[in-house]
Amino acid sequence: MNNEDVKLDTTTASTAITKTASRAPINFGQQGVQLASLEDAYRFANAIVASGFAPRGMEKPEAVLVAIQLGAELGLTPMAAIQNTAVVNGRPAIYGDAALALVRASGLLTSYKEEEIGEPNSDAHGYRVTAARGDASTVETFTVADAKRAKLWAKSGPWTDYPKRMLRFRARGYVLRDLFGDVLKGLRTVEEARDIPSEPVNVTPRGLGLGDNL
Repeated sequence: MNNEDVKLDTTTASTAITKTASRAPINFGQQGVQLASLEDAYRFANAIVASGFAPRGMEKPEAVLVAIQLGAELGLTPMAAIQNTAVVNGRPAIYGDAALALVRASGLLTSYKEEEIGEPNSDAHGYRVTAARGDASTVETFTVADAKRAKLWAKSGPWTDYPKRMLRFRARGYVLRDLFGDVLKGLRTVEEARDIPSEPVNVTPRGLGLGDNL
């Protein structure tokens, strides 16, 4: 090894040490980490991925970082954002329980009621959700008949495993999105988004459309 190699190695090591030393510690308070910068958020995202605590679909720190950003816009803490948001068919969505919690925490919800309606095992069975925001109010119902019409009833997955809960979440999602779209930033619930067919992907190579071949 010549003198230039030694000098290069020394400079590289010195730079690495300087970068490590210049990293400010991330503050930790009563509610956990306090992310004060984009670098803090990215470092935390890397820690989540390395811990194995990242939900499916967030295996990369960049995905966790975007979830944290989305949560910040909604008013969720970093960990709450990671556990209560998801990407479905390329679009962000929020779980139904978290959506209701955000609306309640906003202070804008005047009244809210969920009730089971119709006879069990009939097409009229379902849920009615009523909510009010000041002088504005809305009512939504979702029944077995609605689920059958949308080709959801007996669909493999949650609709088979937890049909009553899915009926409730669908009615809830409609009400919250209609009346509190500003609080939820227009997000659909995960339970609803999962049932929306994915948009078809255009596989035609750029510059090789039909017109180019004529």
